[in-house]
Amino acid sequence: MTDPTAALYAALAKAQGAMSNPVKNREVSVKSDRGAYKFAYATLDAILDGIRKPLSENGLSMTQTLERTPEGMVMCLRLMHSGGGMVCTCMPLDQAKVVKMQEMGSVITFARRYQVASFFGLAAEEDDDANAADGNTVQAVKDKPPARPTARDEFKRIRDAINAADDALSVADILMKEKDAIVAIKQASETGYQSLMAAKDAKLAALGGDNG
Repeated sequence: MTDPTAALYAALAKAQGAMSNPVKNREVSVKSDRGAYKFAYATLDAILDGIRKPLSENGLSMTQTLERTPEGMVMCLRLMHSGGGMVCTCMPLDQAKVVKMQEMGSVITFARRYQVASFFGLAAEEDDDANAADGNTVQAVKDKPPARPTARDEFKRIRDAINAADDALSVADILMKEKDAIVAIKQASETGYQSLMAAKDAKLAALGGDNG
């Protein structure tokens, strides 16, 4: 009988292999008792948009719930696998300076963002952005336009997905889903395209599949 937790960890390893660090899509100017400074970070929605597909494709789902404990409120992340496995981690919320509901919302968003990025091993920030809960005054918030992935980024992402595939059918599925990105790689670099096809052929050979 398959250990559901082991199956979850295997699926998580594959999902993480298909994840990349999110683009830091928001820039904030802050005034604090330490002076004025700027930093950039990836918003919660940008992080979630980057992990949903890899999780779903590997039979994984995630929830984050606000829960009360004798020690105070905590944010609990649960990762669940279609095979029945589940892991859970909880993060305490710092409510010491919370007065208004908007400040509580800032604390919750901050906790969710850091918890998800930490759990999946993603680098999503340059600095601490919990300004409303930390007594800082946000002077300006500027969203950065989303950056288009480079051909090199797409090459690495597709190559890693191919290398993580379980069977020849999964490789074929990746090639079908990523056909537009593969065309873009070929247009940008014939050498890169040939390297990707070589990786595909090597994977199929290792799986005993047909690389035609």
